[in-house]
This record gives sequence, C-alpha cells and structure tokens, in this order.
Amino acid sequence: MSHKTQLINNLHKVFRTDPYINNLLGTAGERLDNISTKADEIKKEYWFDTMSAIGIAIMENQMDYKCKSKTIEEKREELESRWKVAGKCDLQLLQTIANSWRNGEVTVMFTNAVINITFVSVIGIPRDVEALKSIINEAKPAHLPINYVFKYRIWGLLPPKIWDYYKRYTWGEVLRKEGI
Repeated sequence: MSHKTQLINNLHKVFRTDPYINNLLGTAGERLDNISTKADEIKKEYWFDTMSAIGIAIMENQMDYKCKSKTIEEKREELESRWKVAGKCDLQLLQTIANSWRNGEVTVMFTNAVINITFVSVIGIPRDVEALKSIINEAKPAHLPINYVFKYRIWGLLPPKIWDYYKRYTWGEVLRKEGI
C-alpha cells in the first residue's frame, strides 16, 4: 500500500473526498514513497551480496583497491575477501576469506609449516580461483608457502559396472564434469 493511500485512509471519511486534501496528501505520499525506495536501495549497499555497481565503485575508492574480477558477483566476493584481510592473519582468517569465495566449499589447513587450501566440492579448477589466490597471498604471512589442492575425477573412483556408460565421453569430460 502506498503512503498516499495510507495518509488518506487515516483521515475522517468527510475529508477523504476533498480535492485539496487529496492533492496535498498525494504529493506528500509520493515523496514518502520516494524516500522509502531510496532508503531500501541504500540499505542494500551495506551488504556485499546485494551491493550495486555504484556501491562497489565507492567501496573500491574507500579501500584504495581496484577489483580484478569482471562480473559484479565476482567483484562482490573479491571486495568481501579484501575487507576481511584487515584482521590478524591466522588459520581462522584464511578460512573466513575462503568462505567468502562463493565457488564451492574450501577447507584451509596448516600442516608441516605449509598452508593447504583444498577445494572440496568442485571437480577441476574452479572459476575465478586467481582472485582467491591473490587475496590469500595478501593475507598470509610472506614466509609461509601455500599449496592449492584441486579435486579431479580418476578412473579408480568410478564403479567398474558403469565404465561402459562413461565410454561415451572423452577423458577431459569425465575428468572435469561434475554431472557425469
């Protein structure tokens, strides 16, 4: 319901038909509708997942950082990761940065003085992984090496009974495609 309708409905029924009152409250109601719409748009700019291109440009300017990604979704992820880099670097921070990347599940572990980042839910090399690598490199201590582990499909994972089914596909399709 518009603000104009709400304002007029709050009046006594005698005044609801007065053209002067209708024009006056109609204008005020339209202004309130515009303010309400603008407030909703501004509210969306506070969250990375709803930020517009204008909000991204403002955030890039404030952070003195230029996104390397192309699409608006990738820019949102990159900015969110960049925002989270500001904390003290520990395993929790690296996991938080990896979680803000929306291309699958990622686990971060520290073993034998090496940071291991494993892509758990994606077969092959995920899209826009370079942006994640860039942000992780900026956040991690410079002296620690980093190892990225990608999951690939191997013949040993396929049940022998259905190998005939997979013969229809090339090795590359079986290796990388999740739906096969």
